[in-house]
Amino acid sequence: MSEKKQRAEAISATAFVEAYVKVHQSGGTIADVADELGRTVEQARQKKNALTPALSERGIKLPKLKRQGRNGSSYDEAAQVAGDYLANLMAGSDEAEADESESEFASE
Repeated sequence: MSEKKQRAEAISATAFVEAYVKVHQSGGTIADVADELGRTVEQARQKKNALTPALSERGIKLPKLKRQGRNGSSYDEAAQVAGDYLANLMAGSDEAEADESESEFASE
């Protein structure tokens, strides 16, 4: 017997815009809007995306929020992996060339 997942109560357009404006005034991000509403970032983004056309029809465009910072460590780690791989390729290529030169020299 499975329990049905409880759906969160819908966020009204007014409640969302009030939270959005409050967060914008404080220089916050969409994550701050989500926190203000007690929702996930994805839910806050979905609500903004759903409201944007309706507000646009009424001549209203929400101001942009500060962008969320990205954790660059995953990019640093990826760059390190790629750099190590390329260094090994180059080292392997140098060794192959050296072996080739030695075999040519030995056959003369």
